[in-house]
Amino acid sequence: MYVLGNMHLTDGHTCSRTSGLMKSIQYQLKLVEEGNGRCDCSHQYNTHQIGFMVRMKSSFANRQKGSVVIYDEVITNDGNSYNPSTGIFTGPTEGLYSFSWTTTTAANKYFYTDLTVNGNMIARNHAGHDNVNLSASQTVVVHLKKNDKVNIKVLDSKVGQYIYGDGWSSFSGFMI
Repeated sequence: MYVLGNMHLTDGHTCSRTSGLMKSIQYQLKLVEEGNGRCDCSHQYNTHQIGFMVRMKSSFANRQKGSVVIYDEVITNDGNSYNPSTGIFTGPTEGLYSFSWTTTTAANKYFYTDLTVNGNMIARNHAGHDNVNLSASQTVVVHLKKNDKVNIKVLDSKVGQYIYGDGWSSFSGFMI
């Protein structure tokens, strides 16, 4: 017979020498119960991480009002949620995400952009100034539902006059 608590052995004797072991087991069970059965695996690489970093290969001039800015050079795409053909990131799971983008334009040109979630503007970015090349960056934190669509697009009311490629303009995001 084996009973938790006093740890009775099959011959009926109580074994006090195992009480330390029993306390350790009870403590470990309590930790598992408090963690809802989850373990802290933060020291291991999570193969289900979601994150991407993309940039533009070529510069573009006169981008149409409201058009999606397509970053076609993929540097990182863990989770394969960014589509370099469409310029759209699709949230694979619900959660909190961070997105950043940088736009670089030529002197005497401008390039206005929006970050949109399902077509709704969340934040804006404007690069442009007389006589100097200029970069503008923006970072947002947003809660996405599964399959929400995130992209950078040219402002609906402005033509994107010029945006530098060759890594000067980029878009990135990751699940927090």
